[in-house]
Parts: sequence; C-alpha cells; structure tokens
Amino acid sequence: MRTVIFLIGFAAALFFGSLVAPILIGLAFGEKVAVIRLSVLASTGAFVSIVTTAATLGYRHVLTPNRLILSMVVVWAIVSLIGATPFVLVLDMEFGRALFESVSGLTTTGASTLVAREAMPQSMLFWRLQLEWIGGFMTLASLFLVLSPLAVGGLPRRAMASEWRADLSDDRDGGVEHLKRYTPLLAAYVGVSVAVFLAYIASGADTLGAAHLTMTSVSTGGFNPNETELESHYGPATLVVMAFVMALAATSVFWQRYDLSNPLRVIWRNREAWWVGGFIAALTLLYVLAFRSVGGLRNVQDFGGVLAESFFAAASVVATSGHEMRPGVIALLPEILVFSVAFLGAAVFSTASGLKIHRLGAMLVQSRRELNLLIYPSSITPTRIARADYDERSIVETWPVLILTLVVLAVGIFLLAGGSGTFESAMLSAMALLVNAGPLYEAYIPAAALPELWPGYRDFTAFERYAGCAIMLLGRLEFIAVFAILNLKYWLSR
Repeated sequence: MRTVIFLIGFAAALFFGSLVAPILIGLAFGEKVAVIRLSVLASTGAFVSIVTTAATLGYRHVLTPNRLILSMVVVWAIVSLIGATPFVLVLDMEFGRALFESVSGLTTTGASTLVAREAMPQSMLFWRLQLEWIGGFMTLASLFLVLSPLAVGGLPRRAMASEWRADLSDDRDGGVEHLKRYTPLLAAYVGVSVAVFLAYIASGADTLGAAHLTMTSVSTGGFNPNETELESHYGPATLVVMAFVMALAATSVFWQRYDLSNPLRVIWRNREAWWVGGFIAALTLLYVLAFRSVGGLRNVQDFGGVLAESFFAAASVVATSGHEMRPGVIALLPEILVFSVAFLGAAVFSTASGLKIHRLGAMLVQSRRELNLLIYPSSITPTRIARADYDERSIVETWPVLILTLVVLAVGIFLLAGGSGTFESAMLSAMALLVNAGPLYEAYIPAAALPELWPGYRDFTAFERYAGCAIMLLGRLEFIAVFAILNLKYWLSR
C-alpha cells in the first residue's frame, strides 16, 4: 500500500497547490475572508500531503495493475472530498451540497445547486470552474496513463504514445517513473488551454471571462458561471470559438502529443475524429431544421445566427457539456434523440464522457459478424468498420462496459425515483448525471413545472445528492476498473 499512498499524497499536494489560483483571484477582488480561509486550507493540506509523500520516498515502489487502478479510483474519491472543503469553509455550504458541487466539477458534469452566481465571491466561482479544468486533465491522465496501458474496457492501446506506457524495467522506481509520465500530457493540456484562452481574448472576451470559458470548454464541462444565458454575456464571435473548442475537445486530436507537430496528419488518420465531426454535422442539420419548423428561420439573414446556435448546441451535446447560447435551443429536438447522442458521447481519448464511439464501432463489428455467420456459417468476416480495425480483445471487452453502464443507469433511476419528481424526471436526471452532461436534464424541465414534479439539482434531497455523486463518479471512471477493485475475492486472498 506504500505505492498507493505515495501516488495519492503526490496528487493531493498538487491539488492543494492549485488553490493558489483562486487565492490570487480573491486578492484581486478584495475578498479577504475567502483569501485567508483558502490560504490556511492550501498551506495545511499541502504540508500534510507533502509529509505523507516524503514518508514513503525511502521505499522502492513497484507498480502493478491492481495498485495502479486502486490509486486512480482512490485519488478521484479523495480529491472530490478535498474539492468540497473550500465551499464549506468560504460559503458555509452544507457538506452534501459542497460534495455535489465538487464531484460535478471534477467529473465535468456541470450540474449545480448554486444560486445567484454573479453575487458569489469571484474566488469561489473561479474554483468551481477550475475543478472542471482539473477534472479534464484527470480524465485524460486516467485514460492515457492507467486505463489504456492496461487495456481496460476494450480501450485501444495504439492511440497512446510509447513513452507513456506502463512497462518498467526492474531497476527503476515504478512510482517515480509513473509520475514522470504526467509531464508531457500536462504540458500539452496547459498549452492547449493557453491557446484557447488567447483565442477567446482575440474574439472580444474580457480576461476573466476568457479564463472561465477556457476552463469549461477545454474540459468539455457544463458549468455556466452566470445565472443567465451565455448569449447575454459574450459576443457571437466568442461563442463560435467556444463551439469549435468543444467540438475539437470531443475528439482526441488535442491530446495526441506525439502528432501535434503535424495536426493535419493526425486529423486525417484519426477516423474516430471523423465520426465525431460527422455526428456534430448531422445534429447541426437537425437543429437547423428544428429552428425552421418553429419559425426561427424566416429569411436568409437569419441563417447565420441559426447555424451558429445549431452548431453550438450540437457540439455541446456530442461533447456531453450541455451548454447552450440561450435556453430552449437544445430542447428543440426530442430528448430521446439528444440523450441517445450524449449516451454515446465522443472520442475515446477525449475529455467527453459517454460510452464512446470506439466502443460503438466494436459492437457494430461484432453484431455484423454474428449476423453474417447465421447466413454463411463458414465465412470469414473482417473485424473492420470505416477503415478502423478492431482486435478480438476490444470487441469482447466492450460488451461488459455496455452492460455495466445500463445496470448503473437502472440503479441510479431507482435511487432518484424514490424522492420527489416523476419517473421521467428521475430517468432523465440519472442519465444526465451518468453521461456527465448535467445541464441536459435542466434543458428539458418544463417551464411551468413545480419542483415536486420536476426538481432541479438545487431541489434534490441530501440522499439524492449523495446518490448523484456516486452516479457522476461511476460515469466518469471506467466501470470495469471500479468494480475490479471492489472484488472481495481479491482482497480476501491478500
């Protein structure tokens, strides 16, 4: 367990250190109480984390798949608890609500119980958005450095750079070597964030607003820092930039560090990115037709604005963000279609959530092969679709992920249906939380609905908030990995 403690302590130290950013924001806006409390929390937490990490440095850490997966899951859980602490200390928020905000931020879900956001301390608003940005990096790190090297849930190994592989020689410290592999990925993540921030500045956004949009769009998060719609705070150019960022973040193009020197090449070879673009284009067309059916497209002059809103909504749904320029755009299409697209999600090595297009391809290949064998029992069917090859392992391991996803969804509906609200509201809220697209649920709440029939996230009971936290974490992490460490047989045999 020393290796697990070492990795957890290091991650906690970095997480406490990230509180420097909201502390600086608090200093800039004269929020003395928030600055003092955040400073005490950051210094105390960083000290304890560093001491914990240092206490394990004298030992040689050996990484095994079980330790790596256990460290990943525990880090997500502990960081979620730490992320709730600033809300409790600064806003005097109930712990259940604070944990809900923290988990929602780190899983980039975007579900929130916060009210009067413009009146909140700017340091805490920044922290809420920073949680999404940190969660986006944690998602990529979990995929590239833990799940893909171990081929968990049918994830493809070929999409990972060779220097990020988990294989180690016997003469090196596994824990230290594993931490070194985060550096290139973090550098790519920060570099992309800086480029996106500059793009927002160039589009006319103010500095703080550009930082807010950068953190939520790069991570494909869904938290709106304003109580009102985005359209009333940002210009059309800024929102178009945001739509393109969400569309690109839904692919794996941003994070293929070893191919960023030639982005056109990686885009051309990344067939999954083409499928993501195709889904966004098709959904954009459907939204344009929906605008036309409700009279929103009266003449040619309206087409530009309608196209921009349609593209924004389509990119937001595929990226499992749930943002919309103004309320009511996403709900122009039936919820069964929108939630189905969000359930599928985007590219497997992206910050978006969902089942992932790669797994859809694997299931289609398997289904086509089985149907073909019914007609031609002796035939040989290639495991390829749209020029993408699938090995036997990817195909076989995809189905358990789908089954566990449906099981968790059913349990989530059962847990949320016990409180206020109808069965339909419980189903949509559980689905939105599971695919980490929280705003999609609120987008379909009827305008005149009472909280007793369609409760918003702020109307959830304490039990529903804790259940929502579990659903969001399971939706972000790979189910196979989570249930693997919950195997009692493994722990009893140790």
